[in-house]
Amino acid sequence: MKWICWLCLLMLSGCQQPLTRNDAPARVTEAAADTSGGALRNLIDFSNRFQVHTRQDQLILCGAMRQSLSRDGDLWTGWYLATAISQVEGCGEPGEAITLINHLLEQRFVSRETGWLAYYQISLLQRQQRQRQQLSKAVAEQRRLEERLAQVAEAKRLLENQLRDLKHIETSINQRLDEKQQGTNPTVTKPAGATGR
Repeated sequence: MKWICWLCLLMLSGCQQPLTRNDAPARVTEAAADTSGGALRNLIDFSNRFQVHTRQDQLILCGAMRQSLSRDGDLWTGWYLATAISQVEGCGEPGEAITLINHLLEQRFVSRETGWLAYYQISLLQRQQRQRQQLSKAVAEQRRLEERLAQVAEAKRLLENQLRDLKHIETSINQRLDEKQQGTNPTVTKPAGATGR
């Protein structure tokens, strides 16, 4: 019997609407529609429409969102910009997108679903940041190896030239030795008709 009372009490307390403050700013109450999932649908819709544009148009939209964000300070515009940053190279840095999403998460009106999506997007952006760092390290390493390869190729070319010169010198020395041996070698017969006495 006690368990049923506690269960009913828990069920009733879970069904109640959260308390809202009457003095909340208009922007927060507009964004409170997020509890119905409207903000998530809008974000997904924005992402789908954004991907359809060409890269040039996407970069123009990024600039427009950045201007709107600095002018109006709308947190949702910040999240849209963060989504655009994660989709387009050159729109911004992942660190900037993480900051924008974290600023949104600091607000009280963010629903659980939106918070989950925001944290998931932050983890993806952090992964993107790590991948960019790994890529820049790999590119730097590739440049270093290419420089080293060029040095090795130059050293090889010099060694081949030196080897060719040494072979030429060796051939010249061998020819001189052969000529000397033919002139002083007792087994060499003189040509017929040559008189040595």
